[in-house]
Amino acid sequence: MAAITGAVRNAVVYVLAAAAVVGLLIGYNIASDQNKQFLKTFQAFQQSQTLMQQQQYAQAEPLLKKVVEAQPHSFMALWNYGICQFGLKNYDLADEYFTKAREQRPFLLNDQLYVTQYGELLYAKGDLARAKEYLERSVSLNGGTDLAKEAKSWLDKIQAKEAQARAKP
Repeated sequence: MAAITGAVRNAVVYVLAAAAVVGLLIGYNIASDQNKQFLKTFQAFQQSQTLMQQQQYAQAEPLLKKVVEAQPHSFMALWNYGICQFGLKNYDLADEYFTKAREQRPFLLNDQLYVTQYGELLYAKGDLARAKEYLERSVSLNGGTDLAKEAKSWLDKIQAKEAQARAKP
């Protein structure tokens, strides 16, 4: 095999250098577009959180829907969309998104906030047996917190409903 020398060698080097520069520019543009999309999603998520803290669920819902569409595997996006649907009293849809969040991150079953909120959702849906299970789990995770006290309050409501149901002839 003959050695490449002179003008041919220089042309090969220039072509490879140009290809590298073009590759870097393309990579930069792709990354820049991804960064812009991520920033939009992040800002929508932050705005939705502010609206949900103000219990403005109807205004937060379209923002969170965009976040879920952009980040369908984000357990936080799924969970927050479930919370928003709960606030809108769309209990079945809220249950669906709470479940999707838990499927993404099974450790949520050890998160006291999650199990308390899910227990409250199940109570609102009328599924008292499952609500009781989740609320008892919340208490067992850390019995001295405000969340545990809230869970105990919901458990008292469940017990009152159960007693009322037993008292009916």
